[in-house]
Amino acid sequence: MSKKILVPIDLEHQSSWLKALPNGVNQARILDGEVWLMTVVPHIPSGIDWRYAIRGEEHGSIDYDVKDFVKQAEERMRELAKEHIPEDYFGGIIAAHGTIYEKIVEAAEEIGAELIVMAAHRPSLKDYLLGPNTARVARHAACSVQIVRD
Repeated sequence: MSKKILVPIDLEHQSSWLKALPNGVNQARILDGEVWLMTVVPHIPSGIDWRYAIRGEEHGSIDYDVKDFVKQAEERMRELAKEHIPEDYFGGIIAAHGTIYEKIVEAAEEIGAELIVMAAHRPSLKDYLLGPNTARVARHAACSVQIVRD
């Protein structure tokens, strides 16, 4: 059974995968493992379109279907995986909806991940939420977590 490396990314921020994904692939090579690419569509308060919410804006459509967003995220991750993960090291795609750090920890447990490789930023006003999610994953995951900085 090959080792599973989970690489959670934010599809809206290239910086979340630019260094973490190649690092995850390198870990897969070292461990003779496979890379599982993941993203989480966060909970959106009713009445806020997710495309606006992720930018901190509070307007937009009240009509959105989470299943559509998750499906779109899966399609985007498949494209990203084809570009950046060699076929021999590709394990799968996980797209979830919910609280970001909780879904990452749950997915790692479900697939039996040996390692989570994820990006972290030095918090700035526009991406301050990325830091707390990474910290929570590191605290709550049952497996090792490698944090890749910019």
